[in-house]
Amino acid sequence: MTAALVKAGAFRQQPFTVVDVGARGGVAPYWSVFGDDLRIIGFELDPDECRRLEAIDPRTRYLPYALDRERGRRTVYVANYAASSSFYRTDPAYFGRHTAARNAIVSSEQPLETSTLSTALASIGLSSADFIKADAEGAELEILQGGEELLPGVQGILSEVRFSRRISGCPIYWEVDRYLRERGFELYDLDVYRLSKKALPYPYLYANYFDDGRPAAGPSTQGQVFEANALYMRDLVVASADPRRLIVAACLFEIFGLADCAAELILAHRDPFDALVPSEQLLDLLVPEVKGRSLTYRQYMDRDPVADPLLRPTDGRRFPEAIIAQYDGEFAASWENKRVVKDTFWQRLLARFG
Repeated sequence: MTAALVKAGAFRQQPFTVVDVGARGGVAPYWSVFGDDLRIIGFELDPDECRRLEAIDPRTRYLPYALDRERGRRTVYVANYAASSSFYRTDPAYFGRHTAARNAIVSSEQPLETSTLSTALASIGLSSADFIKADAEGAELEILQGGEELLPGVQGILSEVRFSRRISGCPIYWEVDRYLRERGFELYDLDVYRLSKKALPYPYLYANYFDDGRPAAGPSTQGQVFEANALYMRDLVVASADPRRLIVAACLFEIFGLADCAAELILAHRDPFDALVPSEQLLDLLVPEVKGRSLTYRQYMDRDPVADPLLRPTDGRRFPEAIIAQYDGEFAASWENKRVVKDTFWQRLLARFG
């Protein structure tokens, strides 16, 4: 659906703009659906990483700013695992009980001048964004507060949040949630990460590496819930919004696996979509393939969502090893993109082949 809207010119005049705070390693590949109509502004503390990433894709710009609630000066605690570096020091007495304890050992302390998100974007002539991703090892709330004047124009936010006391003094989930809800956002998805205790380690969910190539610990298949990527969006179904904002919201819903929310939005506000692509065609593109069958939106909706055998799982069905192998690669890749919970792989198989 998003690809069809992009092809029809939905973002030709005003590019889809993503602000990626904590962009180490590059931006998520799902943004590539916007093609040449994409603008990404990334923030990463490491200037060398900024230069490396900027050379990869001309649609992106990376800035080595340290972002905070206000301009000033803060200390960054540089960790063994570079992506774990933070304004907040990890509590060794608590985190030392976990398999990933070595990742967060502080190797050095670096004082930095800080800026706000609003000021940093203004320095490159930008005063708005469609989407913000914040992954800053505990400083997400301060970063969003430093960009508060931007938030009214933002449709979606993906913020890392914490449930544990691993990082001393940093805001935890409920504080980020309250702040965003007070500004008109609602929680739509929560992609949970777990870390197991040293006392009985669980297998790792995916491969992690230190910058020098050595294997590093990471999230585990089971264990205490530690962190999550929380997706917040605005509910525009019953709200008045300009056409572009409705289209942005529908695209984001599809990208983040919420096709039902995209369909609801299209049905509630057909005119902006019909001006680009017939809404019935867009709805058809949102319908998931079920048990190997592709249906139109009308065919899908004519079925009983509770009793129809096509929409119900088949008890006891075992998947051929070849099918599992085929989708296991997709499953691993999706975790690298931090987009699905671990059970989604099996749910997808069941839906398509069960």
